[in-house]
Amino acid sequence: MRRSTSFLERAKLYPLAKVAVLLIVGIVLGSRFAFSLPVTVSLLVAFLLVSLLSHRNLIVRDIFFYIGVVTFGVVLHNDTSNRLSVPSSSSSKFHAVLLSQPKEHGKVISCDIIVTSGEMTGKRLRASILRDTIYNRYKSLGVGSGIVANAVTEPPKNFKEGNFDYATFLKSRGISGTAFIMADKWKPKRLPLASLSTLDLLQLKALEYREQLVGKYRISGLNDTGLAIVSAITLGDKSMLDAQIRDLFSVTGASHVLAMSGLHLSILYLFLTYAWGRRKRWVAVSLVNIVLVWAFVFIAGMPVSLVRSAIMLSVYCMLDVIHRNTQPLNTLALAAIIVLIGNPMSIFDIGFQMSFMAVLFILLLCPGLLAAGWRFAAFRFALVRVCWNFVAVSCVAQLAVAPLVAHYFGRVSCYFLLANVVVIPSTYVVLVCAMLLLLVPFSAIQHTIAEVLSFTVNATYNSLSWLASLPGVSVENVRPGSLGLVIIYILLVAGSLYFNAMISRTAFRERLSTAVS
Repeated sequence: MRRSTSFLERAKLYPLAKVAVLLIVGIVLGSRFAFSLPVTVSLLVAFLLVSLLSHRNLIVRDIFFYIGVVTFGVVLHNDTSNRLSVPSSSSSKFHAVLLSQPKEHGKVISCDIIVTSGEMTGKRLRASILRDTIYNRYKSLGVGSGIVANAVTEPPKNFKEGNFDYATFLKSRGISGTAFIMADKWKPKRLPLASLSTLDLLQLKALEYREQLVGKYRISGLNDTGLAIVSAITLGDKSMLDAQIRDLFSVTGASHVLAMSGLHLSILYLFLTYAWGRRKRWVAVSLVNIVLVWAFVFIAGMPVSLVRSAIMLSVYCMLDVIHRNTQPLNTLALAAIIVLIGNPMSIFDIGFQMSFMAVLFILLLCPGLLAAGWRFAAFRFALVRVCWNFVAVSCVAQLAVAPLVAHYFGRVSCYFLLANVVVIPSTYVVLVCAMLLLLVPFSAIQHTIAEVLSFTVNATYNSLSWLASLPGVSVENVRPGSLGLVIIYILLVAGSLYFNAMISRTAFRERLSTAVS
């Protein structure tokens, strides 16, 4: 009978997890302290050379390799900070293309733009354009519109009121700075896009296509609330969500369905799997699925949570074709490494933190919880297993993100389980109906699908409104600091490891007892 493995022995099975953690440490250090980029690059090269030359001494090799990973994180942060920098409070003329649908905020409209000319070519800016109330030229602007502007640009700054780190929020989304444009300092112009990178061009085309899909939703008869919710759930377009809708989903603990995540991608993948039938394991079919998944990610605006899920799903597809088992924790770590190398500032993105924490704790706790359920005779029934799985995953995911929600929003939802009972099935219906609405060419069938879609969204909204009216729906003004947040997660990880150790020891004793008897 094999003995149960120790924590250190199990840790050796997850080399990518160690690399991901050390890379995060390096990025955080780079954000907290000022390091010279040439010096850190030189140190990185030195550490990696020592690691390569120490192949006979494994301990020295590993020590210098892991120090090199931390140093690499510092280099990534410094390099990205330099690339995102813009001149302080400078006025300049440039050409730019809109990357988001303009939204009205008082006397200005705000949108994200990408510069296509001048020294800031390729940089993204959060633009505020003063509205002209006479000719209303701003109403002609949309995703993909080109403008020539003379604007005052400056690095991102935090608001004087409130404690929200707006500057870090913008940088985590790859936005270099802000631009204020007077009403008479811009004009529309059709612009060549040859100066943009291939990735920027793909994203721009995907966002333009998303606007076309939103137009199809609009003519299908959805009301304003329904259109806003469906666009957010299916296309990642949250520009139409007002404060009331956002607060309703937040207070009930259902806001995760408005943020594109693994839930949405898993529904899409299941839809594709059933559509292919027995051909789902063909190599060509898996490649097509991966392409479709990433096309969906681009259309949704490439949020970090969706990129993470797409990477993990792509790895799963490739390993499934060759009949190899995946190691979920290593796959999660690989996704984190790829995302952080692409944009180190993603570590400060709320979506990144919540997405990875939720999946991490699901991987840590759910296998043990699901195994513990088999100790009860009722677990033989499929319905009991489905309900237990749903409750376990929902509770673990909420436990994982609750400290982050409290830290950023000062709120802990109490009825999240009831809210998930409503929103998760409805998300399945909304996504499937939306895909059918876009794929089916017959108007009569489209009308029926649109009615089902509208009914589902309205029923979901009314159900959440009822939940929000119940007493004690959330605990407000609970806001742990950064240090408290770190301590909470250290305790949660320690508790999860202890729980798994207890489950493993119990299972080992049961197997030993069975073998002896």
